[in-house]
Amino acid sequence: SPYTALPLALAAIAHFHRQSQWKPWATRARPILWILHAAYVWVPIGFALLAYEALTGASGSSGVHALAVGATGGLVIGMITRTARGHTGRKLEASRAEVVAYALVMAAAGLRVLLPLVMPLATRNGLLVAAAIAWSAAFVIYLVVYVPWLASTRLDSKDG
Repeated sequence: SPYTALPLALAAIAHFHRQSQWKPWATRARPILWILHAAYVWVPIGFALLAYEALTGASGSSGVHALAVGATGGLVIGMITRTARGHTGRKLEASRAEVVAYALVMAAAGLRVLLPLVMPLATRNGLLVAAAIAWSAAFVIYLVVYVPWLASTRLDSKDG
């Protein structure tokens, strides 16, 4: 309802402001960090879209997917790569495969969130499938890279 639009809009503004104070651009050379900032920006985007949807009566799909695919998915891929690297005794530096996985999750979020806003249903279905494939591919990359690491002892032989 319109009554929820104001608190959602205020939440969006507060989260945008909070993130700007973190100076996220300073992490652009460290993908294992920038993915966390890239994922977090979907929180205020999600709140802003939910506020828009509350005011206009539009479908709640875009705002929810910004929070689910962009924020949650991005933070999950960022944290599971970082923690698995740490717990397996590896450097906290993302490899090329991880950067590709990060980019795929962000691309999936962009496609899933933006397409319903700009394209009619009939023309976007194939691109929504592309978003699902990108999302899935990101986590397949994680499995391929990390399962062998997680199924063996740490590189430094310490406890995990």
